[in-house]
Amino acid sequence: MTSPLIRIEGPTPLFGEIDVRGAKNAALPLLMAAAAGSAPVTLTNLPTELRDIQAEIEALRYIGCNVEQADGTATLALSDPTTTELPPEISGKIRTSLLFLGLLAGRFGHAKITMPGGCDLGDRKFDLHLEGLRLLGADIHVDEHSIEVTAKKLKGADIHFYLPSTTGTENVMIAACFAEGRTRIFNANTRPEVADLAVCLNAMGARISVRNRVVEVEGGRLLGGATHKVMKGWDEAVTYILAAGLSGGEICIRDFSTDFIRNDVAYMRDAGLDVFEWGGNLYASGKGKKLRAFDLFTAPYPGVNSDMQPLFAAFASKCEGSTSVTDQRFTERFQYAAELRKMGVPIESYGNCAVIEGPARLKGANVRALDLRCGAALVMAGLAAEGTTVIDNCQQIYRGYELLVPRLRSLGANISGETEETNVRLQPSHA
Repeated sequence: MTSPLIRIEGPTPLFGEIDVRGAKNAALPLLMAAAAGSAPVTLTNLPTELRDIQAEIEALRYIGCNVEQADGTATLALSDPTTTELPPEISGKIRTSLLFLGLLAGRFGHAKITMPGGCDLGDRKFDLHLEGLRLLGADIHVDEHSIEVTAKKLKGADIHFYLPSTTGTENVMIAACFAEGRTRIFNANTRPEVADLAVCLNAMGARISVRNRVVEVEGGRLLGGATHKVMKGWDEAVTYILAAGLSGGEICIRDFSTDFIRNDVAYMRDAGLDVFEWGGNLYASGKGKKLRAFDLFTAPYPGVNSDMQPLFAAFASKCEGSTSVTDQRFTERFQYAAELRKMGVPIESYGNCAVIEGPARLKGANVRALDLRCGAALVMAGLAAEGTTVIDNCQQIYRGYELLVPRLRSLGANISGETEETNVRLQPSHA
């Protein structure tokens, strides 16, 4: 089957207004939380066109969850699962299949998945997930093909992460709702998505508090139904802001603030990008700006998330001077540098750091989206490059950016390609 392509004719600065969709990284654990209730849970502002969302809904349906979805809303209900095991064709599609361990083992006493999928970002361990579940009282068996968790009765515990893991925190949170007594997760990654998950679970009847690097769960409470609105995608907002800056454009993101991206915005302003809030909207302008080099370090929230560093690297190609981008989480996340070099970005990577010398004259090229954020960085570069950019393997991009092609086109981009509307829908694996 031919891999989908995106074609960009550049340079095309972005101008106009846009809305931010529901956050993918909030929606994925929220879908799992919705399946933890004894009554239906409705999620609104859900980015249902995203491939990762479709894959997780497919997995939920596979285990017997009833999912009704339409127009960015989904209602989920799971009473008795048809199975507590996910085969490789299901769990291998997304990394958040790990969250089935906390959900199924916590609620039904057993879970088995094959090794999870997701972006290839080097060494992405999941030992924190398993150690957290073990400390709650689960039995863990891991071989080269699968992970199996059995839990006769979970009990609350104090869990200390040696590094803050977002999905690990969410996994233990969900399982801890079914554990007797209090669970405290120390050095948790208390990102906005984690807080949003807590809000939803609390609406369902849980008792969870989230503060800086600590999550506390009072378990053993009955989880029922609720309605919850998925938070807006701060990562999508950062992408469009940087794309506007790199392309020399001006955009307005309606009904959005800098609340969750204050450190990202600080780096943007240091580089000379104009970013401000007014009238409940966020405005960003790179028009006529002389951009300056900067030195970025990723960090747990409220620092800049590792996901954003490929985008800042692409943005740095138009900044005068030597910019460094250091990733303190995924030290092998610089495979994208070779693809950006094909477009004229003067970038070199050394261990957990990349250095970009700017400003550069970008040129269109045939490139490949190695993962989700690599693909987004290539789209950004294509908007600022002279000539034609063709991006292969774009299913990676569609995992995290809903309706990307038509939305960029609405901002003036000369872009075409297979969009989410034409993608083949993922179908449940069985009736």
